[in-house]
Amino acid sequence: MKKELFDSPWDFTLYEENGVKFLEVVYCNSFVDFSRKFKLLEDETDFDFEELKKLAEDIRNNYEKYKDREIKV
Repeated sequence: MKKELFDSPWDFTLYEENGVKFLEVVYCNSFVDFSRKFKLLEDETDFDFEELKKLAEDIRNNYEKYKDREIKV
């Protein structure tokens, strides 16, 4: 069962499911808003709220760097 751990509206939500943590990052465009989910690396699983905000921003600005960790639904 998916459990919400942190939420920053219109920014990101951190979830844990089956022992795996993932970050759902919101992308806001002028026409369409959407989100993408990314698996966290082991060293990222203990990030605090501010570190998660920075990570979400980095993911938005550098998708190519994180695309191999994206969880496709």
